[in-house]
Amino acid sequence: MRDPLPSELPAYEGWRQVPAGLFSKTQLTGLDFPRTPGGPVRAYVHTRDWNDRKTSVKLYRLSESVPSPASAAQLEAARNRSAPGARECQACGAYPDRPPASAGLCVACAQITRLQKAVESARRSRAEVGEWARTVLDPLFEPAVVLRIEQVLRPPALSGRQNLTPVALRVDAVDATGRRLLDATIRLAGARVKAVPADAVAPDDVAEQVRAVLGWPVLVTWHERGVFLLRDMYGIKAPGGWYGGNPNALAVRAAHWRGDLDPDTLHPRAAIDPGTADRMLLLLRRMAATEPPDSSAAP
Repeated sequence: MRDPLPSELPAYEGWRQVPAGLFSKTQLTGLDFPRTPGGPVRAYVHTRDWNDRKTSVKLYRLSESVPSPASAAQLEAARNRSAPGARECQACGAYPDRPPASAGLCVACAQITRLQKAVESARRSRAEVGEWARTVLDPLFEPAVVLRIEQVLRPPALSGRQNLTPVALRVDAVDATGRRLLDATIRLAGARVKAVPADAVAPDDVAEQVRAVLGWPVLVTWHERGVFLLRDMYGIKAPGGWYGGNPNALAVRAAHWRGDLDPDTLHPRAAIDPGTADRMLLLLRRMAATEPPDSSAAP
């Protein structure tokens, strides 16, 4: 029976996806009691080498591996030549089969260290976001309006294909005091298009209100580019400094303020859209109420 081709074998994106029981040749050699592959290649893992170049590593089943030729006496001699405690985790004292990771830590302690650093970084980010929110809501700062724009799309086709051209925009806005400035569904397609909501109005019907909202000095939107479609509709140019999108977008800042870290990626999970402009304002107020991390520290 021929060996399977690489294209016929499982391939994993990164070491975290590799299931237990699959080892590279280097990992087998690095065990406390080294082993060598005893069967064919069973999978591949796509990763990066020491030069940060993409590479694919062959994986073998541990259950098919065999002890290396090294005798017990040779292994003991090699241990005696190594630095004391080289196989011991310097944090918890574990003696894992695999050699400790960087800084002499086992996998668990290394992850704990990375998590602690990520949590500390998230704490600093939360403080920075809180300061930004206080500035936006400061009555002495330029007046701000919270604007939410939601695209209304056609239902997916029977094939499942989704037409991403919006047929309407749901737009609502409140100022920093909570006073509602705009609440309308603006149609972008003909009134007879089935997907257009029944309460949708023509763009000209709310042009004055929309232009007034877009003229506020500070616009807090959910996404960076969410307001661009509305600006284009009414022929309003974005102000200076909007080269990459709205500098006062809330989604990314909300994710950093929440600080809900994914333990695998160590990145903040995406924040969920509050759903309305007044809810966005409430979120902004909660962010502004965040105490600086050392505000209660003794002088």
